[in-house]
Order: sequence, then structure tokens, then C-alpha cells
Amino acid sequence: MDKERILVVDDEPLVLDMVASYVDHIGFEVVKASSGQEALELLRREPITILVTDIKMPGMDGFELMEMVRTEFPDIPIITMTGHGAAYTFTDVVSAGATDYIPKPFSLDEMRAKVNRVVREKRLLTDLVKNSAELERLNEELKRLDNLKSIFVSSVSHELRTPLTVIKEFISLMLEGHGGTLTEDQREYLGIAHKNILRLTNLIDTLLDFSRIESGKGLQLRFETVRLNEVVEDASMTLSQQLEEKRITLENRLDSDLPVVLVDRNRLVEVFINLISNGIKFTPSGGKISIDTKGLTEKRDYLKVVVSDTGIGVPTEDLSKVFDRFYQGQSKGISMGTGLGLAITKEIIEGHKGSIHVESRLGSGTSFIFTLPLLGTSTLLDLILHPMLGEAEKDGLPFSMVHVRLWDPKMKREVAPSHESWGSIKYALQKMVRSVDTIIPFQNSMVFIFSFIDDKLARDIGERVQMKLTQGNYIPRGTEVQFRTFTYPSGERSKDDFLRECQQVVKTD
Repeated sequence: MDKERILVVDDEPLVLDMVASYVDHIGFEVVKASSGQEALELLRREPITILVTDIKMPGMDGFELMEMVRTEFPDIPIITMTGHGAAYTFTDVVSAGATDYIPKPFSLDEMRAKVNRVVREKRLLTDLVKNSAELERLNEELKRLDNLKSIFVSSVSHELRTPLTVIKEFISLMLEGHGGTLTEDQREYLGIAHKNILRLTNLIDTLLDFSRIESGKGLQLRFETVRLNEVVEDASMTLSQQLEEKRITLENRLDSDLPVVLVDRNRLVEVFINLISNGIKFTPSGGKISIDTKGLTEKRDYLKVVVSDTGIGVPTEDLSKVFDRFYQGQSKGISMGTGLGLAITKEIIEGHKGSIHVESRLGSGTSFIFTLPLLGTSTLLDLILHPMLGEAEKDGLPFSMVHVRLWDPKMKREVAPSHESWGSIKYALQKMVRSVDTIIPFQNSMVFIFSFIDDKLARDIGERVQMKLTQGNYIPRGTEVQFRTFTYPSGERSKDDFLRECQQVVKTD
């Protein structure tokens, strides 16, 4: 390491020579100056690493010198020499920019201790700055490599999906007999191939989800009204073969009349598949997995759902790691997956502004408790209206809400079609809007359509819906289809006015 070059400043020649000899004796290179102005000129002309200066000097005193040095050379450590009985304090000199101080008179050992301490701190700071710069460089390199990894995973996953889809479809056709009669052995072999292609497809989907999360894009959710039992049935059908092979019973204890939830149906199926698969993995043959509810949250806007198993459980010290990416749990004698399923499950639940946690004891099974948004005023606003409006503002697009309701003019009240009729109405509506638009049936008598369109297109949609539902025998005879549109930006109406109108119509209706 280069030898420290210390500038000593004092207007008294005897003191200047004494301090300079101390610095030289300690083993550092010394430069002398008899005034503040001379010291400043030396600093500007020569490489100096530490400044040792007296405070009380004629002309430019130590305080003025420190002020100038801190302005031009902010990184140079400064040790001040203070006379006995001086009117200023340690706080005064440090506040003025000094690194440390030493009171006169002082011995060689005192000067050695003071200078060596400042040198150590200076070198430590230099190393920290150097290491910080290196860490910053490495961090940028890691970000670059991480981005390349995400791009690679996404690209490869997309490339694999197409041939796998083709293979899966042709195997399905052969199993259905379209390629001729199969022997029992052929059917068994194709069944094994089909099962493993499904596993590989699920793995690719998981990697794609992980890639989106890692890249900071998050999971894209498309909200719709869903009956929870239908989602559980989809998940259980997907896993029926695994449940049967391991002789595990899946009990669906959900009531048939549960309130409708406002969710991304496909993502929610993925949640149940991940949680049930986790139960299958860690539950011995002959065990049981159950799905039940624990009522509503305090504000009554979210439903509490619990998926429990009779498996081996999770050690208490590992409970906090369950949702970590790549967490594998107890792998002894158990075929492990990617360790991403529960992490992605957590992302999906939190994307619905819900929460999820795990309760378990080793040897006593595991329960995953999570919340799902019910269809209601607050969730409609929080999950659809506000996020879509924010996205529209970010991209500079107009945003509209179309409110459609079915009305009985004779009884002067809203009309509530049957559940089957709602299915037909929703199907008809989906044919009249774009795939990026969101359609939400609400309170059994109305529909809200959210779209990135201007007021003219919003009215066009309302008129098409009015005509289609009236003339297409989707609603009872004599029922009127009424609609209103709300668009932002439109005219001089502010964003707050737009939100207030939308919130009022949702709350009122």
C-alpha cells in the first residue's frame, strides 16, 4: 500500500518542526506548511492524504482552512491540534469538518495513536468504497444474468408447449380409438405417456409463471364470477388418477350455496391443484385430503377456505419457509417437484388481494388457509375498477364502465334471471366485446362491462347488448334492457368525479 502523505500546518516553527518529526518518526511522509493559505496551495498542487492543522493561526485560521478543504477535498481526513484552554470544544471542531482532534501539548505516543487510528479508518473506508463499487458491479451482472435466465426460461417454455400440445392431442385421439383398435398393452403404454406429458405441461406452465414473477411482471389475472365448487371439481378431475393411484380420499365439504367469488378461474384451479398435489405428495396411502370453509373475514368481503391433509406434517421451524421458492420440505422417500408450486400459489392468492398461511405439526397433517374475494361492491372496485383505471392512465388510454340492468317496467323493479339464463346471457355478451374486456354479472339482475374504450364505443356496446338480449330471447318477454355508460377522461369531469359516479352506481345497485 502507498505510504500516507501527511500535511502538517502550524504558524509556530518549533511546533511545526516537532509535529513533522513525530509524523516522520511514525513512518509517514510529511509535508509542512506555516499558514492556512500555504496549506491550501499545497493541497491543490500535490497529492496529500491526511491533513494535521492547528486551529489558532493568523490570516486563514484552522476553521477557515477546514471549510475550504471540505469544499475542494471532501474525502481528506483532518486532525486538528487545539491549544490548552481554547474557547472552542471538540464538538466545535468536528462540526467544522474535523475527523478528530488532539490537545496540545501531546507526546509522540499520543500522536502515533491518533494518526494510526485515522489511517486505519481511512483505509477501511477506502476498502469499503472499493468493495461497494465491486458489489454494485456484481449486482448489475447478476441482474443481467437473471434477465437472460428469465428470457431463456420463457423462450424455451414457449417453444416446448407447441410440440407437447400436438403430442398430447394425438395421444388423446389414439386413446379414444381414432387411430384404430388398441391392445391392452398399447392402451397402457399410451396412458403412461399421456400422464407424463400432462406432468411436463404443468411443469412448463409453472416455469412460465416463475419467469413472470422473477422478471417483476407479476401474474396476469382475469377476474370473473365463479362458483367455488365448480373450480374444486375441475382440480379434482385433473388429479383423479393420482388420488386413485395412492388411494387418497378427497372430500369436498363446501356448501352448494356458497356465495359467488370474484377470481381468475384458471389461476384458482391452479391454486387447488397445487395444494391438493402437495397433500398427495406428503400424505401416506389411504390418507385423506379435505376442502372446507371457515366462514367470512371480519369485513365479510372475503371467504376463508381451508385445504387439509392427514400427511406427515411440517416441522415448526420450517413453517416460515413453506412458501419460499424452491422449498422442498421433507424429501426422504418422496418424489419432489420444482419447489415452486406453493410460491406461485401465494402469488396468485395475493394477486386477488387475499392472504394464505399454513398450520401444521410434524406427524399431524397440514392445513393451508387462504382467503378469496366474494363478489361485492368493495371487491369489484378494488380488483377491477381501480386497477384497470390505473392501467388506462399509465398507457394513456380511455376507460369505460358500461352498466346494464334488466328491468320490469310494469312492476318497476329489476328482473333476476335463473342461473342457467345468466350463463346464456354472459355467453352472448362475450361475443359482443373484446377478449381484453371484463364482464361481471352482479346481484342477479345486472352486468358491469369494463373496457379500455372511449364514450362513443361504450355507448355502441350498450346499444348492441340492448338489441342482442332483447331480440335473442335471452330474457323474459316484456323485460327491458337498460344501460348507462361512464367514461374517463370525458369532457371536464375529473377522475374523482368519475370514480364517485362509478362507486355510487355500484353501491346503489
